Amino acid sequence: MRRRSSSTTCSSARAPSRPSSTSAAPGSRCASSCCTSTSTRRRRPPPASSTTATPSRRGGGRSAVSRSTSPAPPTCCPPSVGRAFTESSGSGLLADPGAAEAAVRTRISCVPPTPSPPGAGMRTSLSAVAILALIAGGVTASTTSASEPSPPRPRATVTLAAAGDICGSACNQTDDVVTAIAPDAVITAGDNAYESGTIEEYKAKYEPTWGKFNDIVHPTPGNHEYGDDANGYFEYFGSKAGEPGKGYYSFDLGDWHLVALNSNVAAGAGSAQEQWLRSDLAASTKPCTLAYWHHARFSSGDHGDDGDLTALYKALTDHKADIAVTGHDHSYERFAPALADGTKSADGVRQFVIGTGGRSLYSDRNDSAGPSEVFNNNTFGVGQFELTATGYSFTFKPVAGRTFTDSVSGDCHAKS
Repeated sequence: MRRRSSSTTCSSARAPSRPSSTSAAPGSRCASSCCTSTSTRRRRPPPASSTTATPSRRGGGRSAVSRSTSPAPPTCCPPSVGRAFTESSGSGLLADPGAAEAAVRTRISCVPPTPSPPGAGMRTSLSAVAILALIAGGVTASTTSASEPSPPRPRATVTLAAAGDICGSACNQTDDVVTAIAPDAVITAGDNAYESGTIEEYKAKYEPTWGKFNDIVHPTPGNHEYGDDANGYFEYFGSKAGEPGKGYYSFDLGDWHLVALNSNVAAGAGSAQEQWLRSDLAASTKPCTLAYWHHARFSSGDHGDDGDLTALYKALTDHKADIAVTGHDHSYERFAPALADGTKSADGVRQFVIGTGGRSLYSDRNDSAGPSEVFNNNTFGVGQFELTATGYSFTFKPVAGRTFTDSVSGDCHAKS
């Protein structure tokens, strides 16, 4: 059994760059098919054998019709050439003079030294002159006054490894799983060094195994750390553990906001930790949120549900958080997204119990008010999260020689 302290003293696509002027290589498609522009001025009717209108797809899927008897720009030409001239043929004016100028210059360098049909050189020259004249006069299309801004570039996927209840007899196996995952960050869900989390136990048990991830670890304490009043925990992890006496903090990882909570200190409604959590979540600008701590709000393992975490869980659901990672029960369990009272809801938080970091596993199973989906209590392992700007994918990675695994994915809640 644990005792919780009653008080606390308590942070796309990018627009294509201007192409360089590069002549077509001999033998390329440009050697036999000329990159002819589309003129915006009125032309003489084409010969009877020519096609006067050819459907085409240009520039990001926009539909266009070529009004020239010349073929569409071949694939060897820079895409911006076909895109710029298609716009000019459709409206008679270019929306972006800078793009037009770049297109004309690129167009001139793209034309291969092959014979042209009679009059083609004159048409090309006149088209270029007409467009450059528009640029000089500062004329733009009447439908838009500026080019549309490019959408922001999405961040890369980040990888997170997670487990609690670690050292333990099998942390020299689960550390190999973390190494294989090669994460960008590691989070621990408490009870990192048994029995009492003293500095000696951290140095003797945790340091040789999971200590290799100290440069990327973001820990939380469990009840066993408080066998030493968490002195060893705060000494070992230093500033990474948050402010001594509190032990809760937050940080950003890619497009995710991560919140480390301390379930061993006061966590009820109105407590310093609960008020801090609400303020922290309100200030976050990230589209997705993951929180983690030791005692599980919902669990089908030996310890069962912990109602003392209801207020923190409600703060998370109120602010559209997405994932919660816990430990305490030495088993693995995945829940469906749920509200703080256990009601299954798409607006709720999906909780994982990953108490499989290396301490001996529990054998009992109890009922839970939460919507349990998967439960296993005979496999050590680590949770692997792949986190993107819009969602996540999760896989339970077992230690060598074990076959149980689990996976799930989900989208982040829309933040209001």
